[in-house]
Amino acid sequence: CTALFCANSVQAQEFSFGPKVGYNNAKLSGKSWSQFHDNNSKNGFHAGFFAELRFNKIAIQPEVYYSSEGGKWKASVDNATIEHDFNLNYVNVSVMIKYYLTNSLAIEAGPQAGFLTESDMKFSDLDPDSPKFNDFNFSVNVGLSLNLPLNLMLSARYNAGLSNVTDHPDVDWKNKVMQLSLGYKF
Repeated sequence: CTALFCANSVQAQEFSFGPKVGYNNAKLSGKSWSQFHDNNSKNGFHAGFFAELRFNKIAIQPEVYYSSEGGKWKASVDNATIEHDFNLNYVNVSVMIKYYLTNSLAIEAGPQAGFLTESDMKFSDLDPDSPKFNDFNFSVNVGLSLNLPLNLMLSARYNAGLSNVTDHPDVDWKNKVMQLSLGYKF
C-alpha cells in the first residue's frame, strides 16, 4: 500500500518554471534616528526566475530575483527639512510553500535570504564613519498567487524583514516590501 501511495504521488507531480517581474512598494521601518515618517515608501521593481514543483494541493516554489528596496527618511532640524533616500538593491533567494485552495488560487509563505548588491546612503559621503548597510537580510514572505490562462501567474506578496539592515548599534531598521508580480510558466 505504501508503494502504491508513493507511485501515485510521483505521478501527481507537476513541474513548471519561468521568469517573473513586478512592482515593489518598499519602506524601512524601525527605531532611532528620529524614526521614519509614516509615508516613507518608495517605488521599485523586481525581476527574476522561479520554479514550482506541485504535488496536488501543495507546492514548493524556489525563486531567485533582483529587487530594489529601501525607503525615504525625513527629519526637521532647525526649521529645515532634511530628506534622504535609501536605495537598497538585493538578490533575493526565497523558498515558498504554497497551498492551493482551488486549482488556480494558492496561499503562500516562506523564508527569504537577501544579498545586498548595491546601497546608496547619501550622508555617508559627509561622514566616512557613518553606518553601513548589512550585506545580508533575512525576511519572511506571505501572499497569494493565481494561475491565469496562457500560462500566466499573478501574485501579491508582503515581505517582512526580520534582520536589521544597518550595522549601527542604536538603529534597528527593517525592510517592508509589498510586491505585485506577473510570471510566465513553461
